Amino acid sequence: MGVWSGNLSYNRYYVEGDVSGDMPRDWILERVSHMAVPTLTVEAEEEQVFGWCNVENILNTEFSTERLFYNQYILFALRIDSWKLPTVLFKARLQEAEREYREETGKERLSKREKDQLKLKIRTEMKRQSLPSIATYDVCWDWNAKILRLWSMSSRINTIFLEHFEKCFPGVQLAHQSPYTMAEQLDLEETQLEIMQTLEPETFVSIDGMTGA
Repeated sequence: MGVWSGNLSYNRYYVEGDVSGDMPRDWILERVSHMAVPTLTVEAEEEQVFGWCNVENILNTEFSTERLFYNQYILFALRIDSWKLPTVLFKARLQEAEREYREETGKERLSKREKDQLKLKIRTEMKRQSLPSIATYDVCWDWNAKILRLWSMSSRINTIFLEHFEKCFPGVQLAHQSPYTMAEQLDLEETQLEIMQTLEPETFVSIDGMTGA
């Protein structure tokens, strides 16, 4: 969470590309609905799926104008569903299944195909006895300011989000906020931007100074 409550740690992006105030809300609603998180089934080969969900109810993947647009803001969340089976338990059940299979067939060794079939059988059984893990990350798109906030500092989550967002909205790109991209927003001259590219980080307070050594 993050939009309504929780921490204030988020990554901020500038929204660039084919974006204008004339972009129809119906189109945005259709795109978000189309890219909602799919159902992670027991039988599917995927171990993980991701997509959009409602920011107020993470179990709701159906969107409406009232549940997506809040004045100048577009609010939704990235949801990632994944199977996280206990490794120790999985290995123990697999060993037991292999032992029983050898006793039934009289084989001393199992082929790779037989082992893979047993792994799939155990994974499917364990999935039926559990629920997938769900993680969500709030998204706030300020339409007027063309700024988007994602409530995650994880590079992996941000990569998943960027790929899914730009696939969801063709022609729209996100630029991560940095000193350089902030300077670009100020319409600085080209020579000034070139100078910024040559700047190096500077330490104003040393660790020794902070510790009093």
